[in-house]
Amino acid sequence: MKSVIFICGALRSGSSLTHLMLDSHPQIKNPGEFDFLFDQITNEGQFPEITKYHDWLSTHRIFLSKSLIIDKRLSFGELIESFIEQLSETGKLLALNVHRSFDRIHYLFPDAKYIHLLRDPRDVSRSSIGMGWAGNVFYGVDHWIETEMSWKKLTNEKLLSDSFELRYEDLISFPEVTLRKICDFLGMPYSVEMLAYTKASTYSEPNPKLVFQWKTKLTIREVQYVEAKTSNLMIELGYPLSGNKRLTLGIFERVWLKVTDKVFKAIFSIKRYGIILFFKERISRLLKLKDMNKKACIAINEIDKLFLK
Repeated sequence: MKSVIFICGALRSGSSLTHLMLDSHPQIKNPGEFDFLFDQITNEGQFPEITKYHDWLSTHRIFLSKSLIIDKRLSFGELIESFIEQLSETGKLLALNVHRSFDRIHYLFPDAKYIHLLRDPRDVSRSSIGMGWAGNVFYGVDHWIETEMSWKKLTNEKLLSDSFELRYEDLISFPEVTLRKICDFLGMPYSVEMLAYTKASTYSEPNPKLVFQWKTKLTIREVQYVEAKTSNLMIELGYPLSGNKRLTLGIFERVWLKVTDKVFKAIFSIKRYGIILFFKERISRLLKLKDMNKKACIAINEIDKLFLK
C-alpha cells in the first residue's frame, strides 16, 4: 500500500479547512474525508464481506462523491488499494481526512503517518447542534469523545513515531506558522498557496474570532454539561476547564436532555427532508425493505448536497 497521511480529527474540528489548505499545496493532494475506508472493519480488524461492502457503498454519499471505480473482482484489501491508486497523483503526497475509528487504520496502512487534529470540545458540541446532529451540547459532544477515545486506542495499540498534533485554535490564530510546522513534519517546503484556498472555495480566511466561541455563545449550564462528560479528557489533551462547578446530573435532567435531543433531531430531519421521506427511510430500514431504503437514502443524499459548503 502506498504511503498515506491521515488527518484524524472529530467532525466540526476544522477538518474541512485543513483539507482545503493542504490540498492547495502544489505537492499535496487532500481530496477530503474517507471514513468509508474503515467504517466496515471490525474493532478486531476483520474485513467486511465484499459484496455487502459494495452494497453499503452504493448509497454512501461521501463515497459516491469521490467518483471511485469499484472493481468487483478484488478482495476488500485489494479494493482499498485500488482506491488509493485512483486517488494518487504523481509527485504529490496523498493525505486523507478521517473522523473516527482511527484504531482500524493500521490494519490496512501499517506504516501510515498521522496528523491529530484537535479542537475544544465546547466549541465542537455547540457546532454539532447547528448541523442537526444533536439537540443539546450534552449529546453534541459525544462524537468528539468517541473520536478522541479512538485516537487514544490507536496510540495505545501502536507506538506512533510519525504523528503531529494540530490544534484548530493554532491553525486559525497563527495559520502560516502552523502550516509551516505541518510542512516540516511532512518533509516538504511551505507554500504560500496553502493560504490561497479562498480563491477556489466558499471558505473565508482564518478568523481568530472563531476560536473559543463557547466563552460567549454557551451558557454556564451548557459549559457544565460538556465538562461533566469531558473534563478528564480535556485536561489530558491540554484544554483548561472553565472553573465552573462540576455538575452532577439527576435522573430527570438526564431524561429531559435525552428527550429534547431526540425531538430536535427528528424535527430537524423532517424540516430538511420532508415528513414523507423522513418516515420512508426509517420505516424501510426497520422493516428491512432494502430497495425502498436505498431509494430513500439516495434521495436524502441529493438533499444533503444542497447544504454542503
